[in-house]
Amino acid sequence: MKIENDDIEKMYRLGHWEEGKACPLLVAFKNIEHKQQIMSNLRNLKQPLDKFKGISIAHDLHPKGKEENRRMVEDAKQQHVVNSSENVENYRFLVVGRGQRRKIIKLKRKTSSLLES
Repeated sequence: MKIENDDIEKMYRLGHWEEGKACPLLVAFKNIEHKQQIMSNLRNLKQPLDKFKGISIAHDLHPKGKEENRRMVEDAKQQHVVNSSENVENYRFLVVGRGQRRKIIKLKRKTSSLLES
């Protein structure tokens, strides 16, 4: 995919610059289609090319969206405590989906063999 300077609305570093330390970038595209195309092709970054090692890309949410996700996770944890005898720390709660299709999934954490012995 080819991105031109005109396709980017804004781009800036998050955090302070330090020598030898990677700093995350926030990139906003003028077209949502560019973002969707990049996000749908993330699997191509997993190729064994050295120039792509250590790169990760993630969706960024508006602070209100982040707060809503935190609230959804907390509600799911409280429901788990009420409905299950298993410890809530044995599970990881994730928000999946976008917009009105968001939901919480519950994943069982892997136990370490060191803790079991």
